[in-house]
Amino acid sequence: MGLSRLAYKRADRSSSMSAFARLAICAALTLATALPARGEIPTDPTELAEAYFDETERFDALTTYESRRGPLHLLFSLSRRWRDGLAELLFDVREPQAYGHFALLARQTRAGSDDLFAYLGEYTDRKVRRLSAPDLEREAIFNLFALGDFRPFALGELRYEAAPDASVAGTPCRVVVGWPTTGDTLGFDRIEFAFAADTGLLLESRFFRGQREFRRITIAPEDYAEHDGRRLPMRRTAHSWGDAGQTELVMKSVLPTPDLPDELFSHRNLLVQRFPEF
Repeated sequence: MGLSRLAYKRADRSSSMSAFARLAICAALTLATALPARGEIPTDPTELAEAYFDETERFDALTTYESRRGPLHLLFSLSRRWRDGLAELLFDVREPQAYGHFALLARQTRAGSDDLFAYLGEYTDRKVRRLSAPDLEREAIFNLFALGDFRPFALGELRYEAAPDASVAGTPCRVVVGWPTTGDTLGFDRIEFAFAADTGLLLESRFFRGQREFRRITIAPEDYAEHDGRRLPMRRTAHSWGDAGQTELVMKSVLPTPDLPDELFSHRNLLVQRFPEF
């Protein structure tokens, strides 16, 4: 699929509804609030965690997210594709208009921190700049946006250990601790995952540096929805220690899209900004 067929110039965003928009609406209509029954939940901590990430993250897609915190909000599209077991992510900010030219490109690597590039207008001298991924991915910008909240885990990127069972908002959970296998490259030392015992769905992720928890993401069971045989978290709540508020991360649309073109995930595209409309 060529980029010319997939994307439109930013100046055209006020034009009539694109084919991708119509497809996204159709996709949204397939979401169901009642999730179907699943097979037996894995008992092995590695199988449990990897099965969840396979279902919810490891597929090519065009998505739209809104990040909300009080009166503030950020609307952006996220294009994701997988190549050789690693993810490439393109973030395109749409609202507020003052940040509508912001775009970021992240590429996972095998043995080091992610390759992260950004075009932030005058903040990067109207050039594409390489940024430090570990510093940015787990820290929220203006308490609204942390790249790591949307970064999927590649297979083998974490090793897992079982921890004592717990409950999250009254739901019995199996707790799994994830440890990075590549050293200090992901911005945290460990994550404590809490998976619902009856569904295997992730309800809470707690990020630690040393013994200090610095970020927590929670998902209510009712905030999962079925789409194309995948149970996806449509709403998450993020809280960073050191501030008194919380941020809502809402998936507004999702469109599974294989064979996304190379030009979409290029440095040059951060400048010319030919991004998908959907």
